[in-house]
Amino acid sequence: MKNAFYLLITIYIALITSCTKEDPANDLLMGTVEGTVYANLPGKTISGASVFVNYEGVKYETTSNTLGFFSLEVPIGHHQLIIQTGDGKLFQTIIEIDITHNQTTTLTNLQSKLTQSGQIAFIPGSYDAIQNIITNSLGYTITPIGNGALSSLTAMQQFDAIFINCGAPDLTDPAAYDSLAQYITDGGSIYVSDWSVSYLTGIHSGDCNRPLGFIPDTKLCSSKAGSSVTLPGTIVAPDFQTFMGTNTMNIYYDLNQWEIIQNFDNTYWEVVVSTNGLPALMLRKSDFTNGTSTGNSGNIYFTTFHNDPNNSINQDMQHMLEFVILNL
Repeated sequence: MKNAFYLLITIYIALITSCTKEDPANDLLMGTVEGTVYANLPGKTISGASVFVNYEGVKYETTSNTLGFFSLEVPIGHHQLIIQTGDGKLFQTIIEIDITHNQTTTLTNLQSKLTQSGQIAFIPGSYDAIQNIITNSLGYTITPIGNGALSSLTAMQQFDAIFINCGAPDLTDPAAYDSLAQYITDGGSIYVSDWSVSYLTGIHSGDCNRPLGFIPDTKLCSSKAGSSVTLPGTIVAPDFQTFMGTNTMNIYYDLNQWEIIQNFDNTYWEVVVSTNGLPALMLRKSDFTNGTSTGNSGNIYFTTFHNDPNNSINQDMQHMLEFVILNL
């Protein structure tokens, strides 16, 4: 009996010890890597970039601050450090690093430069020149194409993202809308501004019954009804708040007749920026499918304002467009 009692006590102690044993992950020796994320343009920093290391099934990650700086604690040893914006399809840098216990490894500006990893195209428009921000403000490359290229899925698939400027020619080929829908379903991303919302919802008709398009009028209705005005915007999307370092901004509409969103399906779209008295100023769709989803949808961004070729946009709008470019 006594031996049985002692056996039970031994088992109980063993169970208590096993239950209170520290998680092995807490015993890891750690070091730090830090640096500043730069665009391809010298001196231009990138905020809101994701910086991470994957180690034995655990993701150690942080985000660059409004000055582009980051500091990340990771286990010691050799790692691949990944810096990217969005899902990394357009912009991603992979760096080999060695981490020492209780030491800080500081990356050079060249190491932490955000590399363009995808191909980008744009369709020219009368009231936009977002290509200038991509090349002149960030230092990356972009290819001009005509809207006829949208009739060919193969032609579009040469690019990971397509920017459609406000004032681009009307899209009249029904097959082009089908190709756009398939392109996004398969992982391509597009940005449309102001009047080029017609590339989503169809040719302007003056009301919500637009012909053509691949997004139903019940999901998004807008009309050319705006006036020249500066509107206060509330930044709703958390990732855009992090990028901007604030939850407010001002948006300048330099011309009349900009696309005012009349109504939209808020279970379909994500609001990125809102304002008092209007449904939204900027929308995003990240799970689009035309019914043949591969689970790898690209993004759709729509801003109700345009980027005037004469640069009549403010710093908030400039920074907002940089966010779209980097995260499309």
